[in-house]
Order: sequence, then C-alpha cells, then structure tokens
Amino acid sequence: MDNYNILNDKLKSLNGGLITTNLICEPTEGQMKRLKEGSGNPEAEMRQVNSSAGLAVNYWRAYEMCHNDASVEFEWKKRRPLQYGTPANIDVVIREKNHVWFVESKFLEPYYSGNETPVDSYEDVSKYSPNTKDAPESWVALFRSTKSFQYYNVTQLCRHLLAISKDIIKTPRYYRGKDVMLISAVWDMPDSFLRLFTEEECDILSYRRQVIREEAAKSEIFFNQFIDKHLPDMSIKYRAIKYNDIIEQILDQHLFSKLKQQYYL
Repeated sequence: MDNYNILNDKLKSLNGGLITTNLICEPTEGQMKRLKEGSGNPEAEMRQVNSSAGLAVNYWRAYEMCHNDASVEFEWKKRRPLQYGTPANIDVVIREKNHVWFVESKFLEPYYSGNETPVDSYEDVSKYSPNTKDAPESWVALFRSTKSFQYYNVTQLCRHLLAISKDIIKTPRYYRGKDVMLISAVWDMPDSFLRLFTEEECDILSYRRQVIREEAAKSEIFFNQFIDKHLPDMSIKYRAIKYNDIIEQILDQHLFSKLKQQYYL
C-alpha cells in the first residue's frame, strides 16, 4: 500500500482538495529567516496540510506565544556530528529559564517511511572529531544498534545527540545550570482519523501506529541507557512524546482549538 499518497490524498480531500493551508501561527522575522535557511524547503513546505514543518511551526510558535519566558528557534544546524560533513539539522530548539529542549518533529513520516540506515561514516571511528565526548567506538556501537528499529527514525536522533553533545563541549556557557533534553515529538494518528480510511487501509495504518508506539518506548531506554553510561556529566536526557499529549500546553483557547482541529487531536 502506498501510504504516502493515501495519507496526502486524504488530507487534501479534507482541505477542500487543496494542498496548501494557512498557518495557525506565523513565525517571527528571525524565525522565518532560519526556516528559509533550513534543510529542504521548510519555509515553503510549512503551509502544506501534510507538512511536518507546518506542525512544528504551528505548535511551537503557539507554545512560545503562551509561555512568556520561552524562546523558540527553528532549523538549528550549528554543529556537525562528525569531523567533516553536513551539520545536524534539528527542527526546533526551545530555551526557557531552567532548560534547553532540542525537538525533532514528525507528522506523517513514520506512517510512510522508516528508520534510516546509518551511512558508513558513522561506523568509522576515524571520521569522529577529536573532541567527541566519550570514545568514538561507543558512538559507532550506538549507530550500529539503530538497525533494530523499523519505523522510528532513531538514526537521525543519534546524529542529533552527537551534535548536541559537541555543542555543549564547544559552548558550555549556554548550558550551564540548565537541563538539556533531546525530544522526539510525533503525531499519534487518532482513531477518529483512522476511521476515515477503508478497512484495509485502517488495518495497515493501525498496525504501523502500534509499532511506532512500541518503538517510541524502546527509544527512551535505548538513548537514556547510552547517555547514563557515556554522557553522565552533561545533564542530557531523551524523551519520546506525542503531540496529542502536549496539546494542553497551548494555553490560549483560540490557538488550542485551531491546533486540535487542524491536526485531528
């Protein structure tokens, strides 16, 4: 079954046949600049009904508007995970008084794509920077272990964790006295949305949802065991969360209602 086209066609049909829609929350000028510089084309994609960039911008900009001490940055790509190559591109960074959250945001992707296979560079200790926290062999083992995940993209999250740990080493003043968290935020397909599909499609998507839920729970053990053993002094934790469970953190009733409606929460 072509999940990608089935899901996109359904969202378009629910949007009057249109792929584009209005943003619930417009980014600030500075945020828009970062979005334009992001990997892919998030500044254009965020106005599409099927867009993970749209979900990230709509939710976390609303979060920022509802929490006075929050500062939200989109498309963080400050550090290369390895000595050379492309920087990690993390969807959202939220800075508040006592913590820094790095968020990888997913909407439909887990329902039509799978966990990436690590590229060879991440299994080659010579590719790691001299200032990598803990031995490169530990990271190589971590990347090799990602192959036990099917749909949850833990390979991407491993790259993010490696880049974050390097940024803490390079710029410790930004993290001093703060708890740091890498967060995987995914959209959990609601039953009300599943019922819009044929029985066969619903069965396939329901199965996929169950595996995604199981792998999300497994990813917390996977990452936090590694962090406890290899990054114990960095105050980093990892959490796998659902947008469905954090929607209540949008305190403005108008924004809350629009987010619930647009994302079937």
